[in-house]
Amino acid sequence: MEHASGKPLKLKMDMRDTEEDRERALLSFYKQQREWACPLQCALDGDAAVGQGVVRYFLTTIISKLQFGFSLNLGGTGRTLLFEGQPDHLVPATSEALIESNLFQVAGRMLAHSFLRDGPCVTGLSPAIIHVLFNGDPEIATIVTEDCPDLHIRSIIEMLETEELTQEQEDTVSNLSMSWDLPAVTKTNRRWLQNKL
Repeated sequence: MEHASGKPLKLKMDMRDTEEDRERALLSFYKQQREWACPLQCALDGDAAVGQGVVRYFLTTIISKLQFGFSLNLGGTGRTLLFEGQPDHLVPATSEALIESNLFQVAGRMLAHSFLRDGPCVTGLSPAIIHVLFNGDPEIATIVTEDCPDLHIRSIIEMLETEELTQEQEDTVSNLSMSWDLPAVTKTNRRWLQNKL
């Protein structure tokens, strides 16, 4: 591999820093454009660990942060989660702060770097998200109701599975669909609308 003998990437973290400062160091490292296949050298200031154990620590830490969230308080949420939803159907969070800060690009670099280094991976992603991550066409990804992280919205979508809707249920479904620029529910568009929602 052409980059295997390239200039090593140097990742350094001070274990005496706060958790937020350590996370900022990781994010800063992955925000930069690099040749990710180059050798990786990691150092933990304030800790006696050396060698491959330190590399494994960094890879495990970045995947853990992707999986369970960062302590950074972006958008006033207290904890910054990149993925949300039920454990076996995690989908990217829809926060504007995450999108504007390029954290998903950073997350992609972290995932790819861990993969290149034979490190751990994020578990529990929705099969539809995995399909797209592996260059599948988003238009043909199979999305199921469990992929909806908002339980209130999910319950409204699930109303479309019942035989008959009450007037109140029709109004609730129609309000949701019209807020997303979709038509109100009718007897003939229920299956289509369920798939769109």
